[in-house]
Amino acid sequence: MGIIGFSFSKFDCKRNAVKVEGNIEINHNISVKDVTKTSLKVAGRKNDVLRIDFSFDVIYGNSLGKISLEGDVVYSDTPEIITETFKSWEADKKLSQMVNEQVFKFVYGKASIKALTLSDSLNLPSPIPLPRVNFGTEKKK
Repeated sequence: MGIIGFSFSKFDCKRNAVKVEGNIEINHNISVKDVTKTSLKVAGRKNDVLRIDFSFDVIYGNSLGKISLEGDVVYSDTPEIITETFKSWEADKKLSQMVNEQVFKFVYGKASIKALTLSDSLNLPSPIPLPRVNFGTEKKK
């Protein structure tokens, strides 16, 4: 199945007063902080789901600044996959590849958009590439 819920719980952003010349290295990091198994009642039925707490960081090189976001996603799937994924998390703090890919793609999409708006507010470079418009010479035929 997949992601059935999402929310942010913390925004921590800072732009340092440093002058940076040249290229600025921008790194992204997503990590799973915790996984809990809980019951969710939907349409009169109780289903086990996973609440996956995450953190997303955008780190600007040369100590220019940092954007840190935290939140959680609610993941639903078959009872077998939920149980197996939770047992795996408890044993070695890893999600299955399938669950990990779904969660990371979803979080990256949502968190990148939020980081983009926060970077604009702090006058930091965009954490994701934006389209460029070139007004230059015409192409020769």
